[in-house]
Amino acid sequence: MKILIVDDEEMAIRMIELELKRNNYEVLTSTDGREAIEKIKSEQPDLVISDIMMPFMSGLELLELIKSDSKKTPVILISALDEFEVVQTAVDMGADDFIIKPINMEELSIRIKRVLDKNNIS
Repeated sequence: MKILIVDDEEMAIRMIELELKRNNYEVLTSTDGREAIEKIKSEQPDLVISDIMMPFMSGLELLELIKSDSKKTPVILISALDEFEVVQTAVDMGADDFIIKPINMEELSIRIKRVLDKNNIS
């Protein structure tokens, strides 16, 4: 199971990466949306976890590109923005889940499993 983490904060990437590896996931990382698109094309991850606020391309723009693809890879968005409008926009655009920072790693693990199960990915 391959999961791509996209965040411009290295510390956030490392924390999520440790949790995912502890749960035996193969982890890919990217620090911006443009690089993430290339990794999605070349590596075909089973799930993308992306921050919303990033340079070059926001997580919402990345979500839009991912969901326009025929494969429709599931996406969990994360953000420090705890605003209903942001969450609603993400869900309306096809986000499979949304997590507010700071991230509770146990909650993240549960939500990953739920999204993968819902999308019949095992």
